[in-house]
Amino acid sequence: MNQINEGIFTQDPPAVVLKKLTVRAVSGEERARADELLGQEHYLGELPQGSMLLQVVEHEGRWLALLDWGPAAHKLADRDEWIGWTAQQRAERLGLVVMNRRFCILGRVRLPNLASRALGLAVAALPGHWQQRYGYAPVLAETFTDIEAYEGTCYKAAGWEPCGQTKGFGRHRADYYASHGRIKKLW
Repeated sequence: MNQINEGIFTQDPPAVVLKKLTVRAVSGEERARADELLGQEHYLGELPQGSMLLQVVEHEGRWLALLDWGPAAHKLADRDEWIGWTAQQRAERLGLVVMNRRFCILGRVRLPNLASRALGLAVAALPGHWQQRYGYAPVLAETFTDIEAYEGTCYKAAGWEPCGQTKGFGRHRADYYASHGRIKKLW
């Protein structure tokens, strides 16, 4: 199989690769590489400040996907209703929810089911990785897909459940939300 220097496939790998994928937390020494790859290859660009946990999905040391996890959105009416939280419960328990802020299949790898397999493995490993880094395990993960650009098929195939939509606002500063007008599906 062809590889490029960064250890990413340049040709589509065989399907057996899916059975041999591993997930691990990105080390401090690898952070710059992960930031650069996400900046180049993810449609949202560079990572938000304060990234909490980066995971890499690999095949025999070759990076195939990156996932960035951070704190959950402060207020999401559809999420809070889906969980059944009161405002008080949300304030007390929001730290148990993490957000998948970036998910990127790297390079030009095209392999059926790679995205859903990578997501499934990453979510399964997330509580342990988070526990190791922060001393507690999250109990829920959330993410968003831009309904104008993506169906969210890989999230659905990986077992994520759609729970509603956003109202078209994004977080700008600590307590400030700005309208960007793009409704996102909440998973």
